[in-house]
Amino acid sequence: MCRDEIPEESDLKNLIVGKPTRLESQFRLTYTMILHLLRVEELKVEDMLKRSFAEFHAQKNLPEKEKLLLQMLRQPTRTIECIKGEPSIEEYYEMTLDAEAHREYITEAIMQLPNSQQFLTPGRLVVVKSDSDDDHLLGVILKNPSALLKKYVVLVLTGDCSSSALAPEFNKNEKGPVDFQGGQFIVLKGKRGMDDEYFSSVSSRKASGVININLPYKGDASGMGFEVRAIENKEIISICSSKIKIDQVRLLEEPNKTAYSRTVQQLIKEQPDGTKYPPALDAIKDLKMKDMYLVESYRAYHILLQKMSENKCHGCIKLKEHISLMREQKMYKDQLNELKFQMSDEALQQMPEFQGRIDVLKVIHYIDSDLVVQLKGRVACEMNSGEELISTECLFENQLDDLEPEEAVAIMSAFVFQQRNASEPSLTPKLAEAKKRLYDTAIKLGKLQSEFKVPVDPEEYARDNLKFGLVEVVYEWAKGTPFADICELTDVSEGIIVRTIVRLDETCREFRNAASIMGNSALFKKMEVASNAIKRDIVFAASLYVTGI
Repeated sequence: MCRDEIPEESDLKNLIVGKPTRLESQFRLTYTMILHLLRVEELKVEDMLKRSFAEFHAQKNLPEKEKLLLQMLRQPTRTIECIKGEPSIEEYYEMTLDAEAHREYITEAIMQLPNSQQFLTPGRLVVVKSDSDDDHLLGVILKNPSALLKKYVVLVLTGDCSSSALAPEFNKNEKGPVDFQGGQFIVLKGKRGMDDEYFSSVSSRKASGVININLPYKGDASGMGFEVRAIENKEIISICSSKIKIDQVRLLEEPNKTAYSRTVQQLIKEQPDGTKYPPALDAIKDLKMKDMYLVESYRAYHILLQKMSENKCHGCIKLKEHISLMREQKMYKDQLNELKFQMSDEALQQMPEFQGRIDVLKVIHYIDSDLVVQLKGRVACEMNSGEELISTECLFENQLDDLEPEEAVAIMSAFVFQQRNASEPSLTPKLAEAKKRLYDTAIKLGKLQSEFKVPVDPEEYARDNLKFGLVEVVYEWAKGTPFADICELTDVSEGIIVRTIVRLDETCREFRNAASIMGNSALFKKMEVASNAIKRDIVFAASLYVTGI
């Protein structure tokens, strides 16, 4: 195949063993296509979408998906048998999911608050997210982030002192009223969290900040397992109102079993009777959270916790087992629904765009709510040479009524002229006004489509479908100006001028048919006159290639 020079080795290698060009479907939805298909009862638009190359692989895998769906439907599902009567676990599980979503949103925001950083000092008790994502851990901050280690160093209890942060038990041992209605759970007596009296170094020398233990550092003291680990602030579930005295030197620099034992004992003592965690700082009162959405989410979270505490599943010995079953059932249902969705028409790649275009057609009354094509839709079906929506709206807004036939056909040239970089035409005031009117219509239609998620940029939509470069040329041609003279008015080549005017005659016929459907006899006559005005001389001369001499 190399008739001249042999290509370079790299080019030949790419040609022979290189990756082939990816075949992509060029099927594109248009309003005309949708309207035509809606007028045919035997064929649905969805059927057309399924037959496009874009859906080939998805449709090819349908038999396998149907087989998998049948297998899943045959699988036996485990039922939850509640020992307290009628199960409330479904409601409890939904509340758990909602509470977790609120908690993650609130926690992330709380850790960014300036006041939170003031409370996160050595000695402060915190609840740390566990690896199991089920039981969270009570801990104490030993060291703040530094230049060398940009994480908090905490000591957490890993024994029996963990519980679910999603469903803490509410008790009446807290000092101060508990107002569930307002979403306030913790009422502190003072701002002890801001004082440094809770942090003291028992050793004689001051802590240098050096860590002489390998993290994570595990051990046990006072019959309780503990772990010293480095965590990021996003791993902190909540900031407790309590602080304890810690010895940084003997915990991090010169590890001492007595210091660890004393710290673990203090953590155990800080757990109120009947609960696993000390009270948390109030995000609104103590941490000064002011964002409206965060405050609403914070209060909704606490209302959910209150409802969960009142649910009969709360505190049940089988709660963990039933929550696990609910999680399995939800995963099974999600997989089943996803499989059904993939097999439905809704999963077609172009279905969102199709639905958006249908909504646009409903808004501008081309179809009704039952997808029956209306008068404007029937007119749009006649528009093939120009953009169907802009052409139809131009007619129904009577934009051509105040124009002479020569002016009307000149403005209509914007629908068929294709060249982007043509010289700017010199227009009469009447033509300039008509141009602005048509362009504004295109912008309005572009904005409407973008509102309904049709991938259209209003400005680009107007520029691509309306090109006014030959308005002056066509106007002068329709008035009888010789071809040689109109060629001087633009930098567009003669061949393109001829092609545009020939196509414009077809547009006149389409507008004439549309006027007939609309019952607009004045427009019908105007289009006839306009067509006759441009159909003359060299532009419509018979081709020598066809007729011969």
